[in-house]
Amino acid sequence: MTAAVWGAPCVTAAGQSEEQDVLEYSLDQNIATPEVPKKAKAYVKTAMDQLRRYMLKSGFATEMLRDGEVVELTVPCSDLFGAGAVELKPTAGERLRPLGIVVREPKKYKVLVAVHTDDTGDEVYADSISAARANAIDDYLWQLAGTDDTNVVPYGIGKDEPRVPNTTRVNRAVNRRVEIFIIPDRKLFELAGVKLKEN
Repeated sequence: MTAAVWGAPCVTAAGQSEEQDVLEYSLDQNIATPEVPKKAKAYVKTAMDQLRRYMLKSGFATEMLRDGEVVELTVPCSDLFGAGAVELKPTAGERLRPLGIVVREPKKYKVLVAVHTDDTGDEVYADSISAARANAIDDYLWQLAGTDDTNVVPYGIGKDEPRVPNTTRVNRAVNRRVEIFIIPDRKLFELAGVKLKEN
């Protein structure tokens, strides 16, 4: 797995802020952190469900993870990139624009972008194209946020995690996808009335 990621603050279960290098985190580890404080769980689940509904209306396929705490969005790569291309299509901005509400709130949400390929080509090619596409999405979201304080962590997954067997053209198209995970962070916990300690 290739990951192009940046350092970001992480809040522990105890609610203490720790500066951690997310380069050390796998995608699964990043999805699992920060843990939502117990007192904030009901508020966070309601807020994340509202966010999921907004993204569903905006045309994203959505799922809830971590017992309703994390929103997962899925976009076919063909909506954002031409065949074999690593530059976003001119129409990709329209597709990604709804994410502005989360990337403009870098203390409220962490956003993970995971790009997958099918099994066409060798592993080096798959890793390279998925990493380049993840970085292209990250660049667009950084511009959309309009701030240097970014909350986006891009991952190039390559062909390691197919959703379905790569046995048909239709299946390969399903596997060529972008998964976007929106994870609640410190400011959302504070809005729920949880006081978090600083280091």
